[in-house]
Amino acid sequence: MEFPADLEYQSGFDNHFSSEAIAGALPRGQNNPLLCPYGLYAEQISGTSFTSPRKLNYRSWLYRVKPSVTHEPFRPRVPFHGKLVSEFNQSNSSATPTQLRWKPVEVPESPTDFIDGLYTVCGAGSSYIRHGFAIHMYTANKAMDNCAFCSADGDFLIVPQQGRLWITTECGRLQVTPGEIVVIPQGFRFSVDLPDGPSRGYVAEIFGTHFQLPDLGPIGANGLAASRDFLVPVAWFEDIHRPSYTIVQKFGGELFTAKQDFAPFNVVAWHGNYVPYKYELSKFCPYNTVLIDHGDPSINTVLTAPTDRPGVALLDFVIFPPRWLVAEHTFRPPYYHRNCMSEFMGLIYGGYEAKADGFHPGGASLHSCMTPHGPDTKSYEATIALGNEAGPQRISNTMAFMFESCLMPRVCPWALESPYIDHDYYQCWIGLKSHFTCEIGNERNQDLENRNGKREIEGSDVKLE
Repeated sequence: MEFPADLEYQSGFDNHFSSEAIAGALPRGQNNPLLCPYGLYAEQISGTSFTSPRKLNYRSWLYRVKPSVTHEPFRPRVPFHGKLVSEFNQSNSSATPTQLRWKPVEVPESPTDFIDGLYTVCGAGSSYIRHGFAIHMYTANKAMDNCAFCSADGDFLIVPQQGRLWITTECGRLQVTPGEIVVIPQGFRFSVDLPDGPSRGYVAEIFGTHFQLPDLGPIGANGLAASRDFLVPVAWFEDIHRPSYTIVQKFGGELFTAKQDFAPFNVVAWHGNYVPYKYELSKFCPYNTVLIDHGDPSINTVLTAPTDRPGVALLDFVIFPPRWLVAEHTFRPPYYHRNCMSEFMGLIYGGYEAKADGFHPGGASLHSCMTPHGPDTKSYEATIALGNEAGPQRISNTMAFMFESCLMPRVCPWALESPYIDHDYYQCWIGLKSHFTCEIGNERNQDLENRNGKREIEGSDVKLE
């Protein structure tokens, strides 16, 4: 499917949008008239319960040629996809506090579309109880053919790292380039084409809630990700016969398929606030310290999925974009840290300031709850070698990101057994040496060494002549 070079979009975040591919296709004055314009069917898609507070209520009305219900019964997908998880427990995943890192995964040579190339790395909670998240990665080299995908489990936040994605949704079409993200809300059907051939990237899926913009607090009214920079598709539809078109639905981590004779992209008009959207990361307005100390990474939050505890996120999407570092008398890379949150990192392009070696675009790392992490040896030594006279420094040609969650992730066996896992990751810190220079401390250490040596001699069975 060819996309025009100049796709149209609507802009805004959490707006109530409306769009018509044919003028007059939207009903006037009501959502569900007895007869819709042009003989269309009215269909609502709800992302929250009907009785959610108005400010948290997400739903859209779609006016389509045929309704979504027009399909054969769902059946388990054949072949079985064994690498998708939405309920994390001891039977399908492992707990480990060890720092983990993966090298970039090669795109397979055999024909693989977005669905078959999608696999879960780690996650926590359960889509069944509507609380938790899953982090997936994907590699693909072919378009989805005569099928559409849908997750009944949660919202998909897709971060392409290599290759553009042409995504057709029920609300319209989006082109997503590496350096952009796209969010496909729970329940929406979509199809992925690959205009550049091989593609790979990352996906965060959240259960039971939706992404929103973080509060700005003392920053004020402006900064970080601006609402106006989020783009929503305009209505686009096709009305052609598609024999044996397949809907692939992810439900409880399993895939099911249903046949129908048309594509789900037959929505002529729609309105509402429950919609797919994309965002270009280069438009992010970062904030940073201008005198001393390194700011917490939360200052770079693009989107957050909150819990019912204030300030605690089910999952944050945080980026580390190009920016200036100007702090004085400060160790400028991220500080050494043990965190009650868990951090999954990816790299879209360039390098990452705290990892001089081994962390490459397309790779990933996981630092779980209270597992220590921080700059590698080379990054630390290079930083302190500059001393206090280091002037302003611009970090350029980089885009790293982090999925951060209050839940403790379990790791899937194929991720732990992957040939791309970096078994030597821990070595990047082993070279860190003591720079302790206090003379009193040195004298105390020498005294302790002497005492320990004396105890070893006194406790020995060897008799001295």
